[in-house]
Amino acid sequence: MLKNILRSGIIFIFCFLNTSFSWAQDDVYQANYTFDTPEGSRLVSKAQYEHLTDIVKDSYSSKNLFSNQSPFIIVPKIRVLSEKTAGEVQVVKVVKVEIKLSSQGKSDDYVFNTIRKVFTLTAPDAKEAISDAINKFSRSAKIKTFFDESNQNIVSFYQDNCDKLLSTVKVNIEREEYAKAIAHLKYVPESVTCFKEAEGIITNIFKESKEEHCKILVQKAHAQEVLKDYTKALFYLQFIDPSADCYATASELITHIGERVDEQVLRDFEMEKLTFSKLSDIKKMDLLAKHVDNLEVVIND
Repeated sequence: MLKNILRSGIIFIFCFLNTSFSWAQDDVYQANYTFDTPEGSRLVSKAQYEHLTDIVKDSYSSKNLFSNQSPFIIVPKIRVLSEKTAGEVQVVKVVKVEIKLSSQGKSDDYVFNTIRKVFTLTAPDAKEAISDAINKFSRSAKIKTFFDESNQNIVSFYQDNCDKLLSTVKVNIEREEYAKAIAHLKYVPESVTCFKEAEGIITNIFKESKEEHCKILVQKAHAQEVLKDYTKALFYLQFIDPSADCYATASELITHIGERVDEQVLRDFEMEKLTFSKLSDIKKMDLLAKHVDNLEVVIND
């Protein structure tokens, strides 16, 4: 049924895949996140929010897993709860500052986890107290715990909603909304029961589209070869599946370019091509989408 649907001749775009995969490494799931950082307010500056965001990012063990394409967002919030004047000789402020982090879904605002820490500080004014609070927060073990618990809760969410997710994906495919289908599936953690089925659906889509991948990549490589940008041409050619029917054309182009570049460039190309060939179909598709601008894929009958 799925195969027949996928052979419907529909064009879809993979540009939404510009991110690293969020599946488990070393059996520990680490999600991709993006930040929904406030612009600032009268009391809390944009620079202070950016500083807090940098601190939170540096506290995550997988710093490469921050992506604007992620469906999971971190929302930082800073509030001044109270501000009182103290001191007789030198006037200072006693300021109570709250720093809160929430992890939630980007599209539905579903909250996976929240931490909140309150600091009572003395400072000349509220802005300086906020800066002090951020610096103290940076040393808090709560940030790591926040990510650990968020990741665990995301896994639980997917496990609890596996059936619903797959039903949604089937509707997406029936409506030929392949981009939506993959967007739903690509973040399924490896440890949940529906991961294998999710992986199978994505792999099926990739296999059904490899011929068009090949044609488009050869076209892009030809364009770069005309410009004498041989390195960029080889860059596109390294992503072509050798089992694709049009690989013979790609191979001819590789030979042609090989006569115009030095041996080290060719060795580097062969190494990159070998590395790519050993990846799973899912990771291959991720790299294709990440490195090839607005790759359009036609699934032919």
